Amino acid sequence: MRFLGLFLLLLVGCAPQLGFGEKERREWGLHSVIGGFAPDRGEGAKYRLRERVFFNFTLSQPGYVTLVTMDSDGTTVVLERNVQLPPGKHTFPLATDRTAQGQATYLVVPPLGPSRFRLIYTSTPASNRELFRGRLSYEEFNRHTQAYLSEAMVRDVAETWMEAVP
Repeated sequence: MRFLGLFLLLLVGCAPQLGFGEKERREWGLHSVIGGFAPDRGEGAKYRLRERVFFNFTLSQPGYVTLVTMDSDGTTVVLERNVQLPPGKHTFPLATDRTAQGQATYLVVPPLGPSRFRLIYTSTPASNRELFRGRLSYEEFNRHTQAYLSEAMVRDVAETWMEAVP
């Protein structure tokens, strides 16, 4: 049993620590708008390089969503910005997003390891386009998120993760 406890401790230690408990929700003034945010295979799922990944979520009211990723090396990328959506079930990328080859997709690319994904909801479009660029620490990632949320009266954040494997 001691071995099992150590194994579980090591396993939990490898997963990104997702940081939106009740304390942060109160401090950031978040509302419960986003539900069920996860990759299509579930939170913490493993994806091989070049595999497609989709993100499912629900919204309880209409608004604007932004999807940002932070890779294991701290590199942040905005995948979607200020996408206006009605309430209900949604999947990113949207089925209406098209490329010359068909529906847009997110492909898993290096670096290997865990990546966190943050879905940000605002009741009005966010105007600050200079946020979420380059490599950020987790604290900087949180500061950018708070600045992004600052203009909206109603706001929410959900976070999930997946792992890129060879």
